[in-house]
Amino acid sequence: MKADLNLKTIRFCDHLIDIVIGLIAAWTFVFHVSNLFNLTRDKTLISGICVFLVVIYFLFNNSEKHKTFNDPPSFTSTQNKPNTVIFLSLILLSAALAWVDLDGLLWPLTWVLLIGVFFTAVKNSWNSNKTTTSQRTRDLSRLATVLVITLALFTAFLSLIMVRPDQDDVFLVNKSTWVAEHSEELPERDTIFSDNSLPSQRPAGIQTSIESLIGAVSAHAPIKAAALTYFIWGPLIAALGVLSTWRLLRGLGARSPALATWAGTAFLIVDGEMHASFGNFFVGRSWQGKTVLLLLIIPMLWHHGANWGRTGSRKSLYIATLAGLAGVGLSSSAAFLVPAVAFTAVAVTSVEQQEPRRLLQSSIISTPAVLAGFYTIFSEPQKIEAAVGFIASISPKELLDSGTEPIEILRMVFNQGPIALIILICVLTSWMTVKNRSARLVLIAGPIVVFLGFFTPGILDVMNEIGDADAVAWRTLWILPVPAMVGLVLTAQRAGVRGAPVIASTILVATFLTFGTSILSSENRGAELVWPPTYDLPQPEQQIASRLIDTTEPGGTVSGPENLDFSVSVITTKVRSINPRSAYLTGRHVNEEFRADERFVLSRALETGRAEYGTESVENALRALEPDTVCLKNSNEEEIAGVLRNVGYKEIENDGFCRIWVS
Repeated sequence: MKADLNLKTIRFCDHLIDIVIGLIAAWTFVFHVSNLFNLTRDKTLISGICVFLVVIYFLFNNSEKHKTFNDPPSFTSTQNKPNTVIFLSLILLSAALAWVDLDGLLWPLTWVLLIGVFFTAVKNSWNSNKTTTSQRTRDLSRLATVLVITLALFTAFLSLIMVRPDQDDVFLVNKSTWVAEHSEELPERDTIFSDNSLPSQRPAGIQTSIESLIGAVSAHAPIKAAALTYFIWGPLIAALGVLSTWRLLRGLGARSPALATWAGTAFLIVDGEMHASFGNFFVGRSWQGKTVLLLLIIPMLWHHGANWGRTGSRKSLYIATLAGLAGVGLSSSAAFLVPAVAFTAVAVTSVEQQEPRRLLQSSIISTPAVLAGFYTIFSEPQKIEAAVGFIASISPKELLDSGTEPIEILRMVFNQGPIALIILICVLTSWMTVKNRSARLVLIAGPIVVFLGFFTPGILDVMNEIGDADAVAWRTLWILPVPAMVGLVLTAQRAGVRGAPVIASTILVATFLTFGTSILSSENRGAELVWPPTYDLPQPEQQIASRLIDTTEPGGTVSGPENLDFSVSVITTKVRSINPRSAYLTGRHVNEEFRADERFVLSRALETGRAEYGTESVENALRALEPDTVCLKNSNEEEIAGVLRNVGYKEIENDGFCRIWVS
């Protein structure tokens, strides 16, 4: 009876992940159809619900619904040849990548060494006896299930109370808020400075849809879009991220999937040193579409792609296809991440099973992402011309000495020194910890795609010519299921050392606490834990923003320090702010009427209390932009207060942080 309950609980966790992926996929499809036929928000929402119900029907009504929960099962292997030379070589290469600045011509040399070691690792794994595919190594205990669910609930709670503002929300949550407050067609253009009339601030390309889904649901729910984003969607994704890692580890045949999940999650919590680290895309930003791609879609593509290639499970092909479509609705990075992961996972397992036809059939998984990538490329033809010209003119020396250095991409995510060493060791050696040949090949394939694919000398330069790879090249590392890899290494058995997993985990945490930064630390961009929960916006600017919104008539504008304008743009679009993010004062939407310079000058003046560009420039900005309500940050400076009086503004309130003025 208890075993049956445990199986049902695990099935429920797995089904919950699939349902959320199906929801995102269904909405992504309907979102683009609605843009094609100019459907209103509510008609789109009704259509999305109908498509979602169809997805769920096919998800739970198929011939494989009675298969075991542990899909694919972890298998026993009769042989796993250890190779000390390979292991030591990978440790040395990890040390080099962690400490040495391998730029210029040093990178091609390192790259050649990586080729040799990876080739030997693949050969070593391939020559081991083929694994049986008929039995699981062990049943999952009820305690293990309870521990993982407890961890998932803990991370959800952590996401709820953690505040670490990120200015990407100016674009992302603002769009959700706009959709919730406007019932017309879903936006295809700017919603920060206009009502879907100006061009978007971001580069041309296919739109993400997840923000519109949150806004459409919020419009018919007793909760604002920002609250739905921060208080419900974010914690849900944080919890599902834990469950998806657990599911992947079960499929890879981890010795202890639950313990490995805990170890991988512990790594994420102490991995807050770099802004682009895996840890900082965990509970602190779990509501953002690109984070959902990282936490949910990538692990499930590895899991279901490998299972389709290994077993030919139609259900896995179906869910992987949904995951590929969902990725397009979450982030533009899906254009290169989804095909890379899906193709690799299916390729290594289908070839291992001598079923190469499954690789051809799996092309459906990547089709939406590939089409999105081509759309993005051809939306700016000049990029194609530049890339073709770059490839035609490139010399061997330029090819070897990359402009976009792979080692710098590694540093952006993994940092440098002891922290990077631990992560790289886990990434490069995790395949040694599993017994199943197919799983070993999957774990080797991840680093091969990254280091020998995207990090091949010259590849990042070509990507940069096509689509500004400098801005997103670091996301190529998202191909790696790093939390699962770290968990596998830390919980692996070591000959003669009974407490090896505990010792390894202790060393990891001690190293990160000594040399790194917890994602909960105030050193991590001012992160803090707040109760009761509040929006993930700057404090105390959030409270002042609400006060300014209440003071201003709908359709009016407010102006203040940049963080305050940031908060206003997230909370509402009925009142506009002058400068919610300085980076958005440039772009395709900027023309003479936009007055970008005046926006920046006024924002800086209200932040510092001084006219850095002259009092006349501040006065001209006030007259040109005509904000209805102004927040002048409290300081000992009276220069800007005098300018406000001269232009005709009157101070109505001083709350200690902000002096509020109205025209």
